[in-house]
Amino acid sequence: MTTECVIKNNDALVEKLIEYISAKVPGFSSTEHLDNSFSSLGLDSVAHVEITAIIAEHLQVTIDPALAFDYPTINSLINYLQQNFTQAIELKEEG
Repeated sequence: MTTECVIKNNDALVEKLIEYISAKVPGFSSTEHLDNSFSSLGLDSVAHVEITAIIAEHLQVTIDPALAFDYPTINSLINYLQQNFTQAIELKEEG
């Protein structure tokens, strides 16, 4: 799956994640860093958990708070969510 496809199908969630990371990481680029690990961007463990909370709130689902450690980039997280929470993503995009 390409970066373009991932973003196209999950615009609102990706925008929230980019907004959060941009606030935490000076120089973060949504065109260059979607496949960079959160740790390499300088995000600590608290930020990883906060990213998971953003996703859970956006999709209104319960997910493992350590999810951002297992899928440590925006694109890997979105790929995981597409494979495991497709219905929640579709419902959120319709609503």
